[in-house]
Amino acid sequence: MYIDLLLQTFSITLPVILLVALGVFLKARGQIDDAFVATSSKLVFNVSLPVLMFMAIVTADMQVSEYLPLVGFSLGAALGAFVLTVVVARLGGFADAQYGAFVQSAFRSNLGIIGLALCITAYPEQGAILGALVLAVVTPLYNLLSVWVLSSGQDDISWSKQLRLTMTNPLIVAIALAALVRVASPELPNVLLSTGDILAGLTLPLALVGIGASLTLSRSVLMNTPVVLAVFMKLVVLPSVVVAAAVWGGFRGVELMTLALMFASPTAAAAFVMARAMNSDSRLTADVIALSTLGSGLTVTTIIYVINLIGLV
Repeated sequence: MYIDLLLQTFSITLPVILLVALGVFLKARGQIDDAFVATSSKLVFNVSLPVLMFMAIVTADMQVSEYLPLVGFSLGAALGAFVLTVVVARLGGFADAQYGAFVQSAFRSNLGIIGLALCITAYPEQGAILGALVLAVVTPLYNLLSVWVLSSGQDDISWSKQLRLTMTNPLIVAIALAALVRVASPELPNVLLSTGDILAGLTLPLALVGIGASLTLSRSVLMNTPVVLAVFMKLVVLPSVVVAAAVWGGFRGVELMTLALMFASPTAAAAFVMARAMNSDSRLTADVIALSTLGSGLTVTTIIYVINLIGLV
């Protein structure tokens, strides 16, 4: 029983881990470079991932309205994770630049790539649609909370600009368009559906290989208390709290696993871009992204195994 359960758990996490490892290997061998990572990341963010989200919602053989409690819980979980991380950062007495970077690195999950990849690996159809729902509601909140915490001590933040950028995010636009298509219920031509499937299929391989190729880790990272604390919060404390709250709230099965996988995923790569753009501690952010990505293979596998072992899915 235990061996079978462990093998089932690895069937979810190993494909993701191996593709990230492939990116590390290819970068080390010089077969892909930073230019490839930058170009492929733009392709994923602007084209293939939005198409994947659109296709998942449009072709889903399920009623999205049935999962409104999941949507509400996801928003609450994201906000709760943020508040808990702010409390820890305040107690840690970090300087302004480090404070904002710590909070963002610790609470912001990589929903769009690793979280979604894990959900699709675990539940190819339901995982895609439920992951898309969580992504749709949590991403705008992540962006706004990140701007707020990174702007600590700054007076020149344009909130109208940040809101506009959030609402024009290709992922948000794709999900909104998919929702409109679901409501209108038109018959999409097969050629468009086939093309969409091909484009969507590019997303996870390109994105995961790109994540592996972009990983950089400073030698002194394990001696850096804020980095280690942020990673511990991201991979252990926050997922444990979210899963416990979800179980207490009555979530089971695919919904519980979706919440676990999305909120247990490592720090989002977008956190580095935002930290650097807002003059926060981008080095700390990069180290947390790298260390949490490497460590998530173990922690996510453990979370999946425990949830299955106690019979919650």
